[in-house]
Amino acid sequence: MTTSATPETPVATPSSLPNALTIARLVAAPIVAGLILFGGHVLYTLGSDLSVALLCTAFVVFLLAAFTDWLDGAMARKLGATSVMGAALDHAADKALVTASLIALAATALPFDLVCAAAIIVTRDVAVAGLREGLSLAGRALPVSSLGKVKTVVELIGVGAAIALQVAAIVTPHAERALEPLDVIAFIARASLWAAAALALWSGADYARAAAKN
Repeated sequence: MTTSATPETPVATPSSLPNALTIARLVAAPIVAGLILFGGHVLYTLGSDLSVALLCTAFVVFLLAAFTDWLDGAMARKLGATSVMGAALDHAADKALVTASLIALAATALPFDLVCAAAIIVTRDVAVAGLREGLSLAGRALPVSSLGKVKTVVELIGVGAAIALQVAAIVTPHAERALEPLDVIAFIARASLWAAAALALWSGADYARAAAKN
């Protein structure tokens, strides 16, 4: 009697969960951006109700994705599943989520000063990514600094507040727009994004100095 071996089906292990969360955050980036862009487009064509629904969905997806930024790292450390690839993927997912969201917001609703802040953040991230790639080709690494991690957290707060501000501005009647909640959300969005822009310049300068020393 002969027996035939059947191929084993790969089974997801707990150590693969952090990377799965990171990939989910990467996938969420274009979804959030698309919802923001579509929400801004339909506001003056199909009505404010649909626009609010789309922007609220974008806000919820963004919050869930931002939460995985903490969760995947904590899970990886607890499970002993940290790796160079995982760290690189985590960094790329953060940048994709922030950059895609900022570009969509800048194209639809951000005031001019926050468009400038978004441009600073995106330009810095592209420049540092290019610096990292150039150093890697030379066999050198440029680790993520603690200042860069703080910048990412501030960016996530600012982008989340900016999306919430668009929802609040639509649902609040024009005559009542002096209400405190709207002002608070606007302040958080503006302060966070400009703080992130300042941290982007600061950490970018630190990365440039670190690269020049090696």
